[in-house]
Amino acid sequence: MSASSDAEKSKRIEQTFDEFNESWLVYWNAYIDLQNQLYESLKSAREVTWLGATNLAKVSEINAAQRQLFATMPRRLDYVPLGQINRSMDYALSKINELLAALFTEKEKCKRLEDAIDILTDKANKTKQELQSES
Repeated sequence: MSASSDAEKSKRIEQTFDEFNESWLVYWNAYIDLQNQLYESLKSAREVTWLGATNLAKVSEINAAQRQLFATMPRRLDYVPLGQINRSMDYALSKINELLAALFTEKEKCKRLEDAIDILTDKANKTKQELQSES
């Protein structure tokens, strides 16, 4: 290969990574927005579950169940500086493959979340209708 074609290839790869980094920031912002909304929805749904507590024993039961659920909740990510980066093409390709697999799994889990949102929305609407019919 000539020095000119090597420089062109290097420039294309650099541009591709620049575009990837821009898309990663779009993903990051969407992820943070979704995570914040999920916490708000979870908080609201948690408060609605307490409305079903008809006596102190039921309140205690709901609190115990929620305490167990919250104990299993993953922590939000903490920033950790990157260590030594392996810049070999094989390593880069393996990391891209890991990312693609993770994104595929994430998309499947988002579909599951959408189904769960539909179920919870349906139950919230039924509960609302029941309460309104009692008024």
